[in-house]
Amino acid sequence: MDRFRSMETFVRVARSGSFTVAAEQLGLSRALVSRHVGSLEARLGVRLLNRTTRSLSLTDEGRSYLDFCERLFREIEGQERAILQAPSEPTGTLRIAAPKSFGALHLSDAIIAFARENPRLHVQLVLENVAFKITDFGKRGFDLVLQFSPARHASLIEQPIAAMDWVVCAAPALLVREGKPSTPSDLSTRSCLLHETALPNDRQWPFEGPRGRVFAKIGGTFTSNSALALRKAALAGLGIALLPRYVVQDDLAAGRLVLILPRYKVAARPLVAVFPRAPEVPHKVKLFVDFLTEWITSRQADLISPRLPSSLRAL
Repeated sequence: MDRFRSMETFVRVARSGSFTVAAEQLGLSRALVSRHVGSLEARLGVRLLNRTTRSLSLTDEGRSYLDFCERLFREIEGQERAILQAPSEPTGTLRIAAPKSFGALHLSDAIIAFARENPRLHVQLVLENVAFKITDFGKRGFDLVLQFSPARHASLIEQPIAAMDWVVCAAPALLVREGKPSTPSDLSTRSCLLHETALPNDRQWPFEGPRGRVFAKIGGTFTSNSALALRKAALAGLGIALLPRYVVQDDLAAGRLVLILPRYKVAARPLVAVFPRAPEVPHKVKLFVDFLTEWITSRQADLISPRLPSSLRAL
């Protein structure tokens, strides 16, 4: 028989002084209540109750075991209350992985603000420009990964944070030297800066224009897996770059870089939080995702698209 249920039954019998009353309280038959207590006595090897036709009384061992059972139940109830209250103040460690450029330029500020609001939570931020695998969550202990591409795996949850604006830009000197492109197709004859190990279509830039979507096939002699390195290459006049607005916003404002193809808009890319699927999302993960979503929306409104792509709204 179940030990915990037998202990609970014994406590009810001891406190009520009756197998019949205990059976009514537990919604069990009197015979089953008697078997629960008998099973407990057999397991312990001692008699817990003195039984007569008219009364029940605790043995010395029974009184000692009753104290133990009640103390154990109080501890269990206390722990359950503590777990239920835990969401109000998260503890433990939250290990996050994110792209280098976004992490260095903006996410670190959000992490600092989040950590300040949750002083009992140990936050670890790992910045890498790699494609994360499902096994990374177990092997490397990540609770959450932020990325600009979908995970598309049944064991993972994808929570959209925001749609980040990307822009096509170049140094003014480059445009003076080579001319300013007027249509996306012009890019096929220009030197462009390529992003390594990113999305599969990064050699084919998508644009929304007056006549719908068009794609520009691009090529170039400089590649990097870092948006920060591509920004520096663009500033040096090595080529035309497709970069997140948050990387080049100051350069655009100062005129060090200029937007090209103003009649064509580059599709925004979703910043997605990816974490393991579970019956219930850990509170610390949900808390951070909600915090980051609000933080980006309120503080970086000029860096994001006004709405998420339709394919992500239902997630």
